[in-house]
Amino acid sequence: MKRKKVYPSDAPEVIAPELAGKSELPVRAADDSSRPVTRYKFRFSALTRAVLFAGLALCVAAIALTTWQLFDLLRTGTNTSVLEWLKLGLMYLVSGALGALIVAVLLRSEYQLGGRNLTLVFGFIRTRYPLAAIRSVHLFKGAKKLVVYFEDEKNKYMAIVIRESLYETFVKDLLSRNERIVFTFSTAEEENELKKKK
Repeated sequence: MKRKKVYPSDAPEVIAPELAGKSELPVRAADDSSRPVTRYKFRFSALTRAVLFAGLALCVAAIALTTWQLFDLLRTGTNTSVLEWLKLGLMYLVSGALGALIVAVLLRSEYQLGGRNLTLVFGFIRTRYPLAAIRSVHLFKGAKKLVVYFEDEKNKYMAIVIRESLYETFVKDLLSRNERIVFTFSTAEEENELKKKK
């Protein structure tokens, strides 16, 4: 077998592209939608919880009072106007709807970490924040607060109001779902120094 001699002019010139630096390489966020959603219960302060329970008690009292008025009207058998019936119906509607809203807030307020979104569920209200829009998460050890910072101007930051014992679990879970998120923390001394500078 005769070997064919290859001349440089016969071979096409190959120019190897420069490799991008580490900061230029695209980082794929964890996009595992098959991963189960993690739920973290919203932590209400004692004052907020007291106000919610007081509101719920008022709703129950309003329903009981309206029911007593309804039975009284039916028992006496007096001719009541349409306006009276509308008032009773409106009282049931308003107090029942407000009571249902308070119960939903108490039972269904949580943060949900999914494959693509961080979702804040507050009663019947659901707000989604894309994980790709989260820039960093910071733990203020002195103030005992956990804050998520976003890249867009509309949502600059959001405080994560959960039990302090869950901060580490939440941060690890969040970082495992998007590797681009940066975690930082500050000590009580650093926070005091920052307050003095302001």
